[in-house]
Amino acid sequence: MITHLDLPSHALAPSRSLLRLSALGCVLAALAGCSGGTTDDQPSPDGMGGSENPVTGASSASSTSSTTGTSGSTGASSSVGSGGSGTTGTGGSTSASGSGGDPGDGGGGAGGSPPTCELPTTFKWKAGPPVISPKPPAGRSWASVKDPTIVFFDNKYHVFATVFDTTSGNGGWQSMYSNFTDIPQANAAEQHYMASWPTGSTVAPQVFYFQPHKKWYLIYQWNGRYSTNDDINNMNGWSRPQGLLRGEPNGALDFWNICDDKNCHLFFSRDDGKLYRSKVSIDKFPNYDGYETVMSAPSASLLFEASNVYKVDGSNKYLLMVEAYDNSPRFFRSWTSESLDGPWAPLADTKQNPFAGPANVTYEGQDWSDDISHGELIRSGHDEKMTINPCDLRFLYQGRDPKVGGDYGKLPYRLGMLTLQK
Repeated sequence: MITHLDLPSHALAPSRSLLRLSALGCVLAALAGCSGGTTDDQPSPDGMGGSENPVTGASSASSTSSTTGTSGSTGASSSVGSGGSGTTGTGGSTSASGSGGDPGDGGGGAGGSPPTCELPTTFKWKAGPPVISPKPPAGRSWASVKDPTIVFFDNKYHVFATVFDTTSGNGGWQSMYSNFTDIPQANAAEQHYMASWPTGSTVAPQVFYFQPHKKWYLIYQWNGRYSTNDDINNMNGWSRPQGLLRGEPNGALDFWNICDDKNCHLFFSRDDGKLYRSKVSIDKFPNYDGYETVMSAPSASLLFEASNVYKVDGSNKYLLMVEAYDNSPRFFRSWTSESLDGPWAPLADTKQNPFAGPANVTYEGQDWSDDISHGELIRSGHDEKMTINPCDLRFLYQGRDPKVGGDYGKLPYRLGMLTLQK
């Protein structure tokens, strides 16, 4: 986030014990011509930063839920329709060469019974020390790492993030890529400098696999841009940047894409106390055109940046998160809806009761950050549905030592991991 300014109805599958009884009945009544007509299949679940120049003069307002969810069109937005939830199956197999393989039509989590957890209405998180700190290649110097996007695919996590490169002059915003098999290995993993990639710098990125195109997409700024890749493991396979949003307004940042069964939705901010969205039919993705206002707040600080939107596995709910500050360190407010078109109802949306913030994060060991800033939840799948498992909520976020001040770009942001306490 870098700026230049409840459950659905499922047919119940018969239990194994009932099936065994049915089979026994068939044996005992063979002369009657009994035949078993049921199966043991279970339904599958759905498939998974802060400003770089924050508005310092934004007026402070009460952190009670005063954000409105009324959409007011501000551009040539496409008409609003009902969003579908859609389910996805399991991902495809990895190729024998180990190059990543086709994620498959499901693009999502493993098979089995749907999650049994509901999305909480209040949240308590625990945090440890930073899991990713700047680790530049030889000859470079990075002051921070921030704005992460994370996806699990091919038995490893893939992270793209913003870095502030201070190698020469006053420094500038660049980006890095890293992969590792488990979170404890994240800090030791090599961080690849992306400036020389076909993408160039990918600031405040989002990564996902778009099933209809059978391609990986990386969305980033500035302006809104995207690159594609057939194989996320191929660091040189990304295409050159292409424009994302026709009619993009000045100051747009922190772009976030999510699709339902019919449409794709592009959320973004402008540091003006409003959340915006563009919408396009799934067959026309990623040719976004025009935009509308999703919601507004009385202060820019209460609806700031870094929007995240997810489909909650095992339910018809979507979760929306937006970063805020209120004369305070940064925190996330949240809302839910049964459609990506809204309306959005407050969930945990105040400084005292946030989705995630100083009020509900407990550190194991040193409290190394006050900010709970731009990040991403660990997804249950890797495709455009952006699904999360409410039984396993973890949030990769950016934080920093509050005692260190100075130039914003040089603030020592690191990436930490929040785990929901149960």
